[in-house]
Amino acid sequence: MNIRCLNKDFILNKFEELGLSKPTLASLAELGYTEPTEIQEQTIALILAGQDVLASAQTGSGKTAAYALPIIEKIGQPSRAKRTRALVLVPTRELALQVKGQFDLLGKHSQLRCIALYGGTGYGPQIKGLHRGADIIVATPGRLLDLVQQNIANLSSVEFVVFDEADRMMDMGFMPQVRNVVNHLKAVRQTLMFSATIDQRIARLGEEYLKSPAVIRAKEQRIDPAAIDQHIHHINEFGKDELLLNLVKDFGTGSVIVFTKTRRKATWVAERLRASNVLAEEIHGDISQNQRERTMHRYRNGQFTVLVATDIAARGLDIPSISHVVNYDLPQTASDYVHRIGRTGRAGKSGIAHTFVSEDQRYLVRDIERLVGRKLDLSTTAAVRPPSKRPSGGKRFGNRRRVV
Repeated sequence: MNIRCLNKDFILNKFEELGLSKPTLASLAELGYTEPTEIQEQTIALILAGQDVLASAQTGSGKTAAYALPIIEKIGQPSRAKRTRALVLVPTRELALQVKGQFDLLGKHSQLRCIALYGGTGYGPQIKGLHRGADIIVATPGRLLDLVQQNIANLSSVEFVVFDEADRMMDMGFMPQVRNVVNHLKAVRQTLMFSATIDQRIARLGEEYLKSPAVIRAKEQRIDPAAIDQHIHHINEFGKDELLLNLVKDFGTGSVIVFTKTRRKATWVAERLRASNVLAEEIHGDISQNQRERTMHRYRNGQFTVLVATDIAARGLDIPSISHVVNYDLPQTASDYVHRIGRTGRAGKSGIAHTFVSEDQRYLVRDIERLVGRKLDLSTTAAVRPPSKRPSGGKRFGNRRRVV
């Protein structure tokens, strides 16, 4: 019989069974961690034993702690020689900051120094951080390679390498930079690779960089249909704004995230919502890092209710509990759909996802249904038809030019 007990001593014993030390257990207790997630249970002991790991795990499954905890344990104390011993490669600056924050919290009692390196901001503070010494570097490939080529970042002592969200790095075209970074690492190292799914591309990448890896497929990669109500709306491009506005008004006071496929579309949608007296803001790649951080701070504090984002901007964000997800534009892959709707329905809470699907995208719904293991609910919302005559100069909605 599997009996779960939430007694603190029992919880700490569960983590201790994975090989974690008292200082790390103290950090976990202070953070209020309950018990190991599935990905943590399956990977921590393997990593501590020196095993390379290829794992599939979604954002929100505890994957950062799954590799951060054993790396902190294996590094031990800060290096007096200012040698970098662990490197984590991530696809976005938001994820770099999030992962650094996790290392800082989990390694509080070890006093390890961790620094995040990412583009879109000045070099000064990052260079100063490297000069002070960094036991752990969390970086986007482009900025790290730039600093390595300037002989500012030194990777010759790195013993542990993590590819976090490897699938996203491949999708964003980072692999040439990643391979260049790897050329600066020593051959003898422990390598860990985490991806939303393990497809043929990731398997080939694992063969290239991992040595006899343990392959872990956490069940959390599949969205629980009982936790998230998923609704499909068959609608054309001209009807999306009106439908979105009606849905948002029906949602009430819950936090909402709306996904679009382009930066211009994100700005357009946020403007349309604000024009209809909806508190909405957008984040995407054209917005500066400082502005994005301010936007996220306002969102977490409830100063606005609807966040409109592109996939790249939203990937890896530490977003609070989301009540509703709206796919204004359908993603091109089923795995991206899973990642998006996984922003809601977390920690045992219910969630709702709405997806707008045009006629030529219906085949993608079948791929999604195969991945999530259920038929999606078809909304009875009628599609809004376009005007009989399209104004010259492009598509328009109302008196505004329509961005596609």
